[in-house]
Amino acid sequence: MGRTIVIGDVHGCYLELMELLDQIGASQDDRLFSVGDLITKGPGNREVFEFVRTKKNFQSVLGNHEYLLLQHHRGRAVELEPAHLQTIAELGSDFKDCMAWVSRLPHYIDLGDYLVVHAGIRPDRPLEEQTVDDLTQLRTLDGLQPGSREGMPWFDRYRGGQVVIFGHWVFDTPLFRDNVIGIDTGCVYGCRLTAVVLPEGRLVSVPAHRVYAQKGW
Repeated sequence: MGRTIVIGDVHGCYLELMELLDQIGASQDDRLFSVGDLITKGPGNREVFEFVRTKKNFQSVLGNHEYLLLQHHRGRAVELEPAHLQTIAELGSDFKDCMAWVSRLPHYIDLGDYLVVHAGIRPDRPLEEQTVDDLTQLRTLDGLQPGSREGMPWFDRYRGGQVVIFGHWVFDTPLFRDNVIGIDTGCVYGCRLTAVVLPEGRLVSVPAHRVYAQKGW
């Protein structure tokens, strides 16, 4: 049986994704997982989509950017940023197929000792009662909105038994604690793309080729 490899937020950084998998030495025997936000902001959204949808050993959770695009595709009134419009244009006629693929993404992936989510979980709430907004956007526990940056980070209060592996929150270096692993290291912002290899908990990262997007905060 191969390894379990969980990859941080790719955001359309296709070349870095290929370099990361090459550095890890990923094979068809390994199980590949993503914390979501595979597309938007970076230059290779089409290439990332074409790669992941054909990999039988690959699975991703739903990221907040995929969720926003899916809501738009379903005709709901959402506020699209220029990066979303660019992704829609880049995918062109494949956008519909991409959204069909996105619509099947789970909100979390239970790996037994580990739990993969995009953003976070509310520590005082059972997993089955977590909302899609929490799982795709949660940052702090004191803000009125799941995406709020005000107050205590959810992972400072989390005491659950499963190790939660998540993205969404950009760290200069991976957050590695006994019960949480944060692996969004801002590749699309010119930093690094990171993965964690299980069960040994080894962190592997590659540098971004350049700055593709500016942080919005």
